[in-house]
Formats: sequence, C-alpha cells, structure tokens
Amino acid sequence: MQAFTGGFASPADHSGIAARLASTGNATGADALIIGWNAGAPYDDVVSRLHGQQKEVFLWLPVFSEYGDDAAVALDYSGERHKGAVSGADDDFTFACPAAPGNIGLAAEYYDRHFGGFGFDGVFLDKIRFSSFAGGFRSGMGCFCQECRDFYESEGVDTAAFVEMMESGRKDFLVPSALHGMRYAFEDPLIDSLFRARARLITASVRKVADMFRQRGLKVGLDVFAPPLSYWVGQDCGALGGFADFIKPMIYRVTDAPAGIPYELRHMKAELTENGCDIGNTLEKLWGTDDLTSGSCFVRQLESLEGAPCPVYPGVEVNRAAFCGTDAAYVESALEAIGGSGMAGCVLSWNVLADTVYP
Repeated sequence: MQAFTGGFASPADHSGIAARLASTGNATGADALIIGWNAGAPYDDVVSRLHGQQKEVFLWLPVFSEYGDDAAVALDYSGERHKGAVSGADDDFTFACPAAPGNIGLAAEYYDRHFGGFGFDGVFLDKIRFSSFAGGFRSGMGCFCQECRDFYESEGVDTAAFVEMMESGRKDFLVPSALHGMRYAFEDPLIDSLFRARARLITASVRKVADMFRQRGLKVGLDVFAPPLSYWVGQDCGALGGFADFIKPMIYRVTDAPAGIPYELRHMKAELTENGCDIGNTLEKLWGTDDLTSGSCFVRQLESLEGAPCPVYPGVEVNRAAFCGTDAAYVESALEAIGGSGMAGCVLSWNVLADTVYP
C-alpha cells in the first residue's frame, strides 16, 4: 500500500496517520508500506507500528523533480528550460537534468538530512525519467543540456543533425514503426538511436542513485510509467529492473493527472499532432487494442512485464480524487487480472490515506 504525506515542506495534517495505516495494513493484508515524502510526517511512529505487524516500510522519494532551486532544470533542444506539467495533483512536475551529478545526488542528500534515522527498510524512487509531453512538445523530447548532449554523442547520436530535423515542419519520423517488448523502434536511424541513448542515460543515472541507497543498507523499489508510455520518458523497464528489488508500473487507467494513461496519452497525441507528427492510433495498433485503458489491454500490459528481472507490483489507483474516477469495481477487476498473471502482487496506489473507511 502507498501513502502520500505531501511535498517535502508542504503544510499537511498528519494526525493519526500511523494508526490509520496500521489499521489499513491489517485490513488489506499488505506486506509493505510505501510512504512519503513530506519531511514533517511522524515516520518514527509509522515505522514502529508497521514493523510491529512484520511489514516493511519504504520511504517514497522523488529523484529528478521536486527539488526546486537545489536542482539544475532540464533544457530542451533549443536551450530553453523545461516547463512543468499542470494538473490537479499536489506535486511538482518540473523535471531536472538526469545527467548532472548534483541532481543525481539530491535524493540521497535529502534522505540523510530528513529521513535517515527512522529505520526505513528501503526507498521507493519516483520521477526517474525525463519530462513527458504533458510539459509541452520540446520538454517531451528530453534534456539537451551540454552534459546530456555529450552522453548522446558518446552513444553515437548526431545531436546537431537531430536539432536540424526538429526544425522541419513535418515530424512523422517520431511515429514508432514497431514494438519490441516495451521498447519502440523508429524507422529513422537517428531517432531510433536517440531514444535508445535516452533510455541508457536514465538507466545509468538511476543506477547511480540506487547504489547510493544500497551503500546505506537499503532496498530499492522503482516507480515507472505504464508499459505503453515508459519508453517515451526514457524508461527501459527491463534494464531498470535489473538492479531493483521491485518495480511498480503505474498502470493508472482512470487517472487524469501525470502518469495516468488518459492524461499522458491525450497530451502526447495533442503535442505530437500540433508539431507535425500524425501519430494517430499507432500506439493502440502496436499494442493490439482500440483503447490503452481497456481491461484487455491491461492484461496485455501485464503480459509484457512477465519477463522482468525483478518482482513486479503494478500500481492500482485506490485514492479518491477529482481527477481519478476509481471505484470498488475498478479495483476488484484490476486485482483479479493481476492475480491471474505472473506478477508478484500489486500496490494499492497512490494514496490509501485519501480513500476508504478505516476499521
């Protein structure tokens, strides 16, 4: 189960959450809790109570967002700062450069400063990606600061040629031609090599972050986008799972907010179309569906995750919010599909504190 306590310094009422989470843990039979990332929540009480139930507790931490002026913001291919996605969610979706060493170390620095003495069993790393198209077309193409360009060049990408391509009117070269597992292929070799390099950059940087927490004796879980969307934000789920204790794909089918399939897909299609790329229903066709949020496509996505090198716990929305139309029938159908798959379990996401009646 997953509980959001607010941003690092946001004002929030944390009264009674330890008792509520202990009660919910008993009611659901959950094996573990993911909680964070407000610095003022009573984590000592939460960890004590959950450990008393023989449950693990993971601190939920962002990696490439939420750090404000402490982080170097990502730059688009024109050299402009990335824009953040706008939604009804409480957190910040302005993304930092994933290659800058200072940015890579921020999550561990914040852990040591605010959370290191509470006895967490592990960390759950969120926002381990580039901006999505929800932040605009140019942001959705990734970071192109000099450090990122140098990485792409080392991977064989001609970044100058890429920028020249992006200045053309039509950009149908951004329509994927094939799907291999959870990775898309593009007919244009430059675009294909860029997407592969972007994913390797994210993987390399997240591995460095994970290693910092391993050195602190902590387990590491990873939050990733749903399979049809993950590669677009630089996430190679197979590679990321190679050094994680578990991954949690956010297969959020009713969430109209960042990471939700309806939200991200709508913004992707709008931004690509507006910028000369007629992607149409290409993703749906590649995934063999008319609707990426359908129950049948949910099963297809679970199948794509079965070969992951670590346990997979898909996220299922249980929280009540204006932008998340979840209900009991939706949750029950998702749990039934997960139970019939090769997944290790699921995560009741992303905020059990915003839902349900507590016994």
